[in-house]
Amino acid sequence: MVERRIGNTPIPRIPGFYLTDQQNRGLSILNQFGWQLFCIRRPTFAEITTLLWNSHDQTMGVLTEDGILKLGDDLKIRSLRKASAALS
Repeated sequence: MVERRIGNTPIPRIPGFYLTDQQNRGLSILNQFGWQLFCIRRPTFAEITTLLWNSHDQTMGVLTEDGILKLGDDLKIRSLRKASAALS
C-alpha cells in the first residue's frame, strides 16, 4: 500500500527509527494481543503519529510517545475497509 499524497508507504521500511524506546516496548507487548502497526503518519511540520490496528475486534488506536495505546472513535482513516482487508 503506497501513500498517494507523498509517495511513501504507510509503514516505513525501518519503523523503529520513527518510534521512541517506550513505543517500541509497548508495540512488542501489544503485538502479543493482536495489535499490528497500521501506519506511521510523518507530516513535515507536525509530530509523528503511530496508528495500530487490532484485526480481532476491528479497532484502531494511537500509540502515544510513552508507549500507551489510546483508543478513540475520532480517528480519520481514508479507507478503513481496504486497510483491514490488507492486514487480514
